[in-house]
Amino acid sequence: MAMSTATGSGPGAPLPPTLVYIAGFALAMWLDRAVPIGDGVAHPAMVAVGGMLVVVGTLLFFWGLATFARQRTGIMLQQAATRVVDAGPYRWSRNPMYVAFTMVFAGLGLVYALLWALLLLPIVNLVLTVAVIAREERYMRATFGAAYADYCQRVRRWL
Repeated sequence: MAMSTATGSGPGAPLPPTLVYIAGFALAMWLDRAVPIGDGVAHPAMVAVGGMLVVVGTLLFFWGLATFARQRTGIMLQQAATRVVDAGPYRWSRNPMYVAFTMVFAGLGLVYALLWALLLLPIVNLVLTVAVIAREERYMRATFGAAYADYCQRVRRWL
């Protein structure tokens, strides 16, 4: 874990990550009404798997938040990071909260038999990667240098 005397604001982002996922899901809902695919029925297996994804994703999200809070570093994109966090879920993913959002998104798509959500999820994650994650990574590299580069070598971006 590298300490920093970082001051000022965090990486910022043109879009809040939650908005990317909410907009993607709203688009999936609209497309489902305009151009339905599938039978629109949430079969029991879909509900079970989807429900598990929602629960695990939610728990992972809060674990990520709690880890940032314990490390006393910026959680929101407008807050300065004070360290490279490599504890908790950040040991195996540089973006566990985005993994969590992805799990919840996919889970809700299954629970509601919203196949458009599953089809749009790769696009949602591409938008997130280009608009948010790339900016975060530039900020972290500029702020923490070699410590962040080492972290990137050890821990994958998603999983």
